[in-house]
Amino acid sequence: MAERKGKYTTISIPRELYARVEEIIQGTGFRSATEYIVYLTRQAVAAIEADRQLIYSLPYMTISADDKEEKETEV
Repeated sequence: MAERKGKYTTISIPRELYARVEEIIQGTGFRSATEYIVYLTRQAVAAIEADRQLIYSLPYMTISADDKEEKETEV
């Protein structure tokens, strides 16, 4: 399969969903359903990345399963 290089790619969504997004953006500053979907996707990805950073920054996340078992047997 030939590798495509470019700035964008295509993601397929159900036409019904696309139509609903077009209705939702009426009267907003978004020029198209695609622009709004890209905005929402960026927001979702940023939130997921922030959550991961928070989760992995917590001290208990650095303890491996073996370390946990060792500490429990010490008690």
